[in-house]
Amino acid sequence: MSSPSSDIAEMIRLRPGMYIGDTGPRGLEHLIHELVANGLDQYLAGKATRIGVTYRDGHSICVSDNGEGLPFDVPASGSRTLAETYFTELHATPTADGHSPHVHLNAGGVGLIVVSALSSVVEVVSHRAGFCWQQRFEKGYATAPLRQTKSTGRGTSITFVPDAEVMSSQPPRWSVVRRRLFDAAHLFPGLILGLQEEVFHAPGGLLELAEFDSSEMDEVFTSPDQAVFKLNVELDDIQINAAAFGTAKACRWRSWCNGMSTVQHGTHVAGFKDALKSAGWTPAAAMIHVLLKRPEFSAPTKSSLSTKHVRSVVRRAVLDQLKQEYPAKN
Repeated sequence: MSSPSSDIAEMIRLRPGMYIGDTGPRGLEHLIHELVANGLDQYLAGKATRIGVTYRDGHSICVSDNGEGLPFDVPASGSRTLAETYFTELHATPTADGHSPHVHLNAGGVGLIVVSALSSVVEVVSHRAGFCWQQRFEKGYATAPLRQTKSTGRGTSITFVPDAEVMSSQPPRWSVVRRRLFDAAHLFPGLILGLQEEVFHAPGGLLELAEFDSSEMDEVFTSPDQAVFKLNVELDDIQINAAAFGTAKACRWRSWCNGMSTVQHGTHVAGFKDALKSAGWTPAAAMIHVLLKRPEFSAPTKSSLSTKHVRSVVRRAVLDQLKQEYPAKN
């Protein structure tokens, strides 16, 4: 009789489009983003400062971080470790170990099992608790016993080779991956991300990104007293990172929730707009990223945040900051 984990892997391999959209370049990008999101969770927990993506020979792709390592030392159900369940099981909760908030860079984030199931080989190296843990997976199965040696290092390295039986031979669109990492460096200021030899680091956060995007706009009218706005605060258990730049007749908006782009915006943008309207300011570009434990979205694509109380919390946070910076305007 097949095990539950093998059933799940076979289900993913039978209909991969249900889990990653397609089996071409976009699907490969989805797998990369799943692994990067794992490192972003480490960053949010204060355990990692670097995430790197490298590729070679047009086949193998590696995502590494300098966090505390995947928990191969923590037992799960049966004889498997918690880390092994990440690569062989779907979990009913957003995360297998219950941590929150959880980051997704894809609308349909599934977890590490989708990487394992759709790869001919996955090699995991985890430095944790004074040991180096190594395990190999193939097509959703652990195919080698867990190896443990002493180590003074830290971090996780996950290398995978997409399975040609189910995935296209076309490579990821590396320009798309690059832009996603570039944006992520601004969404999580202080984090260092890399693609091959290139490094992205944006301590200025969303304000730097707003200014970068605005530099490509045809018309940006700035005023000396209210040209820029930056906010990074936690209020009512919501982490709010917002920025605005310039003054114009219409504003260009970008928004995110838990690392994922909300292209149709939602309650976080509505709250920001409420505050800007009260201040009588229409910026040329405005951006907002919120982190919360249990976000609600208006559709399965997660393109619009619908968590109701976020609107009032964001409005209050932005107005408080505007009053401090521009009291004459409020």
